[in-house]
Amino acid sequence: MDLLRPFPEQDRADRRAGDAAVDRLRGLLRTWIDPAVVDETGVLPEGFLRALDDAGLLKLTIDPSLGGLGMSTINALRVVELAATWCTPVAFALAITNGFGSGSYLPALPAGPLRDMISDRIAGGIVSAGADAESIGTANQRRATVAVPVEDGAAYLLTGEKVFIGNGPVADLMDVSATVIAADGTEDVRLFFVDSRSPGFSVMARHEFMGLRGAAIGALRLDAVRVPAEHMMIEEDGWRMRPTSSDSDESTVVPGPDESDLGWLAAVGRTMVIAPASLALARRCLEWSRDFVSRRFIDGRNLGDYDEIQRRVAATAADVFLIDSIVTWSILGRDRADTLADLTAAKNLASLACWRVVDRTMSLLGAEGYETARSKERRGAPALPVERAFRDARALRIAGGVDFMLDLWSARSALTSYDVEAAASHTDPSEADSGLDDQSNDHLAFVRSQAAELARLCQHLTQTVRQDALFEEQRTMIVIGQIGAELLSMSVVLARAADLAQHRTSSALALADISCAASRHRLAALWPQLFQQPECATTSQRCLQGHDLDFLIGHQLVEDPSPTPTESGSTHA
Repeated sequence: MDLLRPFPEQDRADRRAGDAAVDRLRGLLRTWIDPAVVDETGVLPEGFLRALDDAGLLKLTIDPSLGGLGMSTINALRVVELAATWCTPVAFALAITNGFGSGSYLPALPAGPLRDMISDRIAGGIVSAGADAESIGTANQRRATVAVPVEDGAAYLLTGEKVFIGNGPVADLMDVSATVIAADGTEDVRLFFVDSRSPGFSVMARHEFMGLRGAAIGALRLDAVRVPAEHMMIEEDGWRMRPTSSDSDESTVVPGPDESDLGWLAAVGRTMVIAPASLALARRCLEWSRDFVSRRFIDGRNLGDYDEIQRRVAATAADVFLIDSIVTWSILGRDRADTLADLTAAKNLASLACWRVVDRTMSLLGAEGYETARSKERRGAPALPVERAFRDARALRIAGGVDFMLDLWSARSALTSYDVEAAASHTDPSEADSGLDDQSNDHLAFVRSQAAELARLCQHLTQTVRQDALFEEQRTMIVIGQIGAELLSMSVVLARAADLAQHRTSSALALADISCAASRHRLAALWPQLFQQPECATTSQRCLQGHDLDFLIGHQLVEDPSPTPTESGSTHA
């Protein structure tokens, strides 16, 4: 708590500096974007991305010398959040260019041809993207896209296909991950910055997702695309999430990574795509819930007077508080602690809390939730787009890494550099926090106890199981990641609530109580999973390769994914 308090707040001057960009975007959204039309057509209006770039909104954190706004990361997140309150696909386009676009690498690039090229393109105005995902699965360490050196190493020819690339169909410049095969047969994955006008580059198709309709997400093909060698990024593993570590003991304040750290930049990019949209959708759901409950009566009694309704609305408010608090801490707390691991955990904490909120809101609104906004409008009901938010929120659990894989990677990163001696010497301060009430202090004592228990477990695992064997226990790793995330969320909401209470916002303590109680329920279900894991491999193999479980599938009438021609030349399924 000595690191978490006083809880970090955005500097007022910095917030005022971001207000102008927020207001600028607000005007563009009202002028250009009808969210219902974007969702129905699946495209953003022609010229809108150019309008965003002209307003500097595609280079929020870029230096003003290159036409950027030079904003702080927290202000950039505010801009993306505002976009998501109006139209999630717009937020997605903004977040991809600002979080994963070519300009995001500038802090990490030394002086030279690559930095000069990217700077020139940024100054000229571009939409940008990062092209990593492939149909073989992004979890693979290798990339099927290959880069073959030519012209005595002066250039590379890139060949392969990329899928699910945000901004891919409209990007002017993007980094493309590819496997470089050396003369001795060794392989390394490198990033190449590719101009989409290059011969051999093409857009295969635009994906139509269940949500995020209107965001330009597509499949790309590279057919011997020539890229100058100086446009390859030399940094090893810059394209992957890397483990974080600290050599200091727990009593030392460990500042966060430098702005040029690739691991930090990647985590910020992932956060920019997921967290602001999660917060925006959760805020909207809280507003919709309040609107619905206030106008709804059951047998002459206002809906808000019922116990279960009160609990659901309060749970939504607490989840909004959680998302806002974890993002604020992860970004603004890095001057006093290394928050890179926290920022990684924030992706799941934010997207899963958002999902809980949207799912809860859909149930609360009943038929007005599951019904489309267009259908509501036709019958004269308030056209709240809960259904659209539901589809968008589900996408956030997948974008940036599917949720269970993030838990897995998070635990592996923590255990890769686990400090056994520090864990063994850790003392558990049990004193109460003066800024908390009795219930919150009980939660704080619980967090400290659980953190100590988690430390003992990790100490035992790292000392008794070889790391490669331990990492193969994927369910164990996932559960450890989930436990750590829940304890992080409890710590953060307690710290923020304590500070707000001291500033006469005592209602924050009630939010923390509700949020922590929910975390404790989830933790109670998580711990047994570490020790009570049924054997599943045999059943899985029987499902995948045998026939004795075919009765579970039954007799189905299904479409043939590969229609075959009939004698008349037509096709049938």
